[in-house]
Amino acid sequence: MDRVKNTDTIEEMIREYLSTEIPESKTVNNKIQQAYDEIQNPRQIPAVMSTQKLSKRRRRFLIHCASIAGVLAITTVLFVKNPALAAQLPLIGHIFKDLEQDVSYPGKYSENSIPLSTETASEESPSYKVQSGDMTVTLSEVTYDSNAIYLAILVENEKGFAQNAQSDTHLNLNCQVDMYKADGSKDTFNEALGNILAYYTEGTFPNDHTFKGLVQLTTSNFNVSNYIACDITFLSFSQDLTSGQTLTGKLPGEEETFSYVEYDRKTYEGNWNFHLDLSNQKNTSQEIVVLQTNSQGFGIEKVVKTEYEIYAVPIIPEGKDPMDYVVTIWDNQGQPLETHGDSLEIRSVYGRDVSKVTIYLISWDDFVECKGNNSYRQPEMAVFQTTVEF
Repeated sequence: MDRVKNTDTIEEMIREYLSTEIPESKTVNNKIQQAYDEIQNPRQIPAVMSTQKLSKRRRRFLIHCASIAGVLAITTVLFVKNPALAAQLPLIGHIFKDLEQDVSYPGKYSENSIPLSTETASEESPSYKVQSGDMTVTLSEVTYDSNAIYLAILVENEKGFAQNAQSDTHLNLNCQVDMYKADGSKDTFNEALGNILAYYTEGTFPNDHTFKGLVQLTTSNFNVSNYIACDITFLSFSQDLTSGQTLTGKLPGEEETFSYVEYDRKTYEGNWNFHLDLSNQKNTSQEIVVLQTNSQGFGIEKVVKTEYEIYAVPIIPEGKDPMDYVVTIWDNQGQPLETHGDSLEIRSVYGRDVSKVTIYLISWDDFVECKGNNSYRQPEMAVFQTTVEF
């Protein structure tokens, strides 16, 4: 019964998965029905086999093979009916899974992602596929923790992207984000205010007309749990090119002339607006209050761990500049954690055992000397250290 019930929804699942509307056709529907009949009728197993006594395992195997054949038949028919679907199949719904290990802020985003609808917008459901000019932007998935919103994005350019771009893994972007609170107030983040939440997307170009990537929306003291919804507007995407012109100049008060290249930039302007509901977010972050200091006044206030990152808040004695010190965190195996995105002191927990971590507070000068291959020297150079268990 379960097998029949599952196969009855194959067409619906495939159509929903491909996120497209497919017009009705008697011919295609007849082919789909034939495929269903083959899947649901065990007598479709070749007659020469039906006369034999088959083990339960072999029967399951044959029925499984018939099911696969039926699904392939259905999928093939749908692709013939609408060839554009084939191009979307490996993209929509798989971006997190494909890219989550390769970006500068890796995480198991696909395990916690929320699919977003690309159907036509309605009062009940907004669309996450928006066309403006020659470009169509699709948000296919979203996830978040207390410190950031992570988006899976697909950018399709009818005229094609620049062939002489400096990067094949990044698209620059300019976006405005309005974050709404439960009391009706909002906080705005944009380039003009100097508090922009994202200025690029990391990913890959599957072809000359398509970019798929991840966007991390975050900034200092950004707390997603303070908000119930947000509007995200992408105002432009751009690529820095390898072409440009060489200019010369002088620094103020200096006589020496220097030269530099002012690279060209290809910009794609538009207005791609999306609305996200954040009211159902679950706070899975863990916060451990430490409040330890040494005789010099250096210490750690607390340690916070989310689904994707971990950071510690330092205590710096009066008279010392907090900018002169760096917090590093080591995992349970005694290895330093990598940074999570652009923030130096926020560390990634991806693929690491952080059930117990050791935190080191180090002066900036010592950190510069004790990073990379010299990280092993951080414990001896730390002005304060402590261990925390989650």
